[in-house]
Amino acid sequence: MTSVRYALMTVAVVRGGIEESRHQVHVAVCTPDGTLVASAGDPNRLTTLRSAAKPFQSHPMVASGALDAFGMDEEVLAVCCASHVGTDEHADAVRRGLAAAGLTEDLLQNTLGTTDERVRHNCSGNHLAFLAHSAHEGWPVHGYRDPNHPSQVAALDQMARSARIEREDISTCTDGCGVVCFALPLQASAAMYARLPQEVPRQAAAMRAHPQIVRGPGELDTEVMRAVRGSISKAGAEGLTCISLPDQELGLALRVEDGGWRAVEPAVVSVLSQLLGWDSLPSGLARFRRPVVRNSPGDIVGFVEASVSLATVS
Repeated sequence: MTSVRYALMTVAVVRGGIEESRHQVHVAVCTPDGTLVASAGDPNRLTTLRSAAKPFQSHPMVASGALDAFGMDEEVLAVCCASHVGTDEHADAVRRGLAAAGLTEDLLQNTLGTTDERVRHNCSGNHLAFLAHSAHEGWPVHGYRDPNHPSQVAALDQMARSARIEREDISTCTDGCGVVCFALPLQASAAMYARLPQEVPRQAAAMRAHPQIVRGPGELDTEVMRAVRGSISKAGAEGLTCISLPDQELGLALRVEDGGWRAVEPAVVSVLSQLLGWDSLPSGLARFRRPVVRNSPGDIVGFVEASVSLATVS
């Protein structure tokens, strides 16, 4: 593949022919050894991984043997890596995982509300993984969100190994669901995703086998995995998406500067089109290229579209 460097990438919101807003996008595309082969904006922008960390956060649970000891199936592992939309299929996988580990739904501390709301919350699988790891190791299952809890310490250690960054050099904060959140340069995140199939192979296999569990039908992560052979796509809050492209031996991390989610979809399909040489988009991704803007009555009044300025890098 000829390497290209994205000098500038923006996403415009156009209403009635008038450019109303514009989002700046940062992109890093890396090989497994961390070599940057393409970028937009600042490829080293410090970025909180948010939910894009989930496949790696779940690995201490997998490595401990808890998955096999509790007899958890592939869908349960996929939901541990997911930011799902809370369908019955997602809730069933979470409940199945909790029951296998001898845990109850009320132990989930991912959101306020009823136990059903906790099970259907988009981070319930992530919390299931921390709880299952704790149950397997004999750690307290209460307080598992605390940064000093062994399950959170194990996740931080795993992030350091996967990112090839010293543990003390990884900045942390609190995620939206209350667990520890990690901040890395965008390039480091892209390299992690380039290595993801080798670093966390069981998670990679489960996510590929059950893309609808990772997010939901019609959603970007799910449709990218359905459209691009071997790929693994995982969004994180604040306008982040990370994608593994093992057939190309690449990982990509894309971050919208202002966190605007509406810019992510056209930006991701634009970058994929460039990297994969698409003349036309796969049918499942076509609607993400130029999403329409609707007003309250439902009329189409505009669109959202990415624009890229390219410079070739040998």
